[in-house]
Amino acid sequence: MNFQGKKYTFEVISERWDKDFSFFVKAKHRSTGRTSCVNNLNIILSELGIDINDPKVADSTWLLSEKESLRFSVLAKRFLSDQSFLEFVEDQLDEDRILGEWANIETNSHDQR
Repeated sequence: MNFQGKKYTFEVISERWDKDFSFFVKAKHRSTGRTSCVNNLNIILSELGIDINDPKVADSTWLLSEKESLRFSVLAKRFLSDQSFLEFVEDQLDEDRILGEWANIETNSHDQR
C-alpha cells in the first residue's frame, strides 16, 4: 500500500524472506526519485514503540517473525494515514536528505538532493 505525501511517496513492505519476514518502510522523494528505507528514522521508531538503541533495528531492513512484521505493518499503515504526521515525517526526511544521510537504494538520471 502506498501513502502519498506532498513531497514523498511511502510504501510499507512486509514480505517472506527465507524463514523470517523482511519489514521496511520505503520513502521516495517525488521530484528527484531518491529512495531510502526510513523505518529506522527516530520518529518512526517511536511510533512503532521501539527503543532507538535497540540493535536489531540498526539496519533499514529488519528480519522479524511473521507476527512482528504484521504488527509493525499495521502500525506503520495507521500512522502514515495521518496527514499531519506524514507532513512531519516529510520535514524530517528533507533534513536527512540534505545532510546526505539517505541510503538511496534507487536513483534516476536526475538524482539530486
